[in-house]
Amino acid sequence: HLGNWVGGIEPPSDEQNGATEAPWFVKEADKNLGGDAIDICSKPSEIMNLVKPNRRYVVQQHVRDPLLTDDGKKTHLKFYVLLVCDQDGVSWTLYTYKSPLLSISPNPWSPNDLSKDTQITIHRHPVPPWETEGWKQHWPGTYEKCKQGTLDVIQSAVSEGRLKGRPGKKQFEVFSADWMPDTNGKMWLFEFNMSPAVCQEEFDNVAGRDARRHTLMTHDETMLRDALSTVLPWEGGTAPGLWDMAGEFTGPK
Repeated sequence: HLGNWVGGIEPPSDEQNGATEAPWFVKEADKNLGGDAIDICSKPSEIMNLVKPNRRYVVQQHVRDPLLTDDGKKTHLKFYVLLVCDQDGVSWTLYTYKSPLLSISPNPWSPNDLSKDTQITIHRHPVPPWETEGWKQHWPGTYEKCKQGTLDVIQSAVSEGRLKGRPGKKQFEVFSADWMPDTNGKMWLFEFNMSPAVCQEEFDNVAGRDARRHTLMTHDETMLRDALSTVLPWEGGTAPGLWDMAGEFTGPK
């Protein structure tokens, strides 16, 4: 027995309008393995062939009309977030980073190509979105849409008690949200990464570091240093840097 759909909401039948226009992703809910925890199928009737007993999965269809680069590759935004809860346990401040990064597939996108290289974009592009050839024309307005959408989701989670502070202890977290734009100007949030992709010095070979790695390392070091300086200011700190306060709100006591 493979269990039940949470909330009674099930994928559509293959015959339903749009059900086979884009692939379906099946991901174990408690795993974040850089795409390795994701399986892909072409239609809803194949989903149950990919699941195992006694495990929890998230299932979602690919955006049907994704906004592609000029050469036809899919992309999404790694949108970095800093969430702070004060010592009272109910006062929250959300910041978003003004320099998100694109993840771009190495292959032209097709709904019929179920390969992970084509459908799962995990490698970050070192060039800022507003400078990336073939995509930069889409940047105006994108940041504000992601910022507002992220604020709406986080604020809702706090108000519903899904995110809770710890009285007597100031807390903060840096994580990322994955946003994908479509050809109609809509932004789609498909997950939060509580262990976001960042370059880590202990895994870095300085002697073998190429230009891409160096750029990403500099981006991440600056972002995290400014986050710490924002939460725990010190003399000579650079806060807020590119951290943009998206909103302040209060959760239930």
